Amino acid sequence: MSEEIYQALVTAAPAARERHLLSSVVARHTDLKRRGQREMVGLCPFHQEKSPSFEVNDDKGTYHCHGCGAGGDAITFLMRAEGHTFRQAVEILSGDTFATISEEDRAKRKADDEAAQRARISLARTIWSRSIPVRGTLGETYARARGITIDLPPSIRFGSVPRFFNMETGEVGREHPAVVCALQDVTGAITGVQNIYLRADGAGKYESPTGGRAKLTFGVMVGSAIRLGPATDHVITCEGPEDGWTLLQEMPDRSVWIACGTSQLSRIQFPAEVSRVTIAGDNGEAGRRAAEEATAEYLRQGLATSEIFPDAGFKDWNDQLRGARI
Repeated sequence: MSEEIYQALVTAAPAARERHLLSSVVARHTDLKRRGQREMVGLCPFHQEKSPSFEVNDDKGTYHCHGCGAGGDAITFLMRAEGHTFRQAVEILSGDTFATISEEDRAKRKADDEAAQRARISLARTIWSRSIPVRGTLGETYARARGITIDLPPSIRFGSVPRFFNMETGEVGREHPAVVCALQDVTGAITGVQNIYLRADGAGKYESPTGGRAKLTFGVMVGSAIRLGPATDHVITCEGPEDGWTLLQEMPDRSVWIACGTSQLSRIQFPAEVSRVTIAGDNGEAGRRAAEEATAEYLRQGLATSEIFPDAGFKDWNDQLRGARI
């Protein structure tokens, strides 16, 4: 494929993605059921599972599996689920294979999405404003239990945060102690928070009696990162706060930025000061694949890119720090 054709496809890709509901593309491979106003869920088409962990958000145009880490948009889904090339996926979405969204519906969805996004960012900023410095709190207790001996940067705080917010009814769940991590966009503005909910003693993550996740994100995470340092020419990126703290401890002369999940590792938007990115990936299939996708994306953006991984036998960087083998 020539560079001219590739660039034309890259230019056409956003419009191709937006012509269809992602759920109509995914529905050829798994049955989806609505969960809440904006998300649908089903069995993951990329790995065997009995309980649905595969989420599709039509407004965002993204999917994510909490079981295997698969994530992306309509193009990446067609490439992985049906074996198409990037060019073929764009051409399929540019055609009439799937029902298109009307302009009226597109405009309404855009307005609704913008209003919902403003509300999500406002909620995240409220959570952040009510949090406090992490030193001397259960948040510091948790960090020490994970082998972190350095002082955590100002982008990490502690708070008592509900695990549930209903944006439509205003209903709020019971508060739990949590490490509160600020997500910042390309301009440095806080657009979200990732909360690590803790046990009452702070020595470990909260264990939900219903099997709920210990980490929840509020606000907008696409394009954003938890910045453990300033925007410099060379940034280390990883997935997960504990890994980020570990890398900062081991490489104190580097600026470490944390993506909010493997699906977001390739989607961080870097300011102009950043010219080089080192991707500190996880071991395992999902981690290696996410690092490869991030490398390809940042190389496409003209950034110098490299990859590093934990030693064999360790799933991630914090496990390696603690000697916790797979």
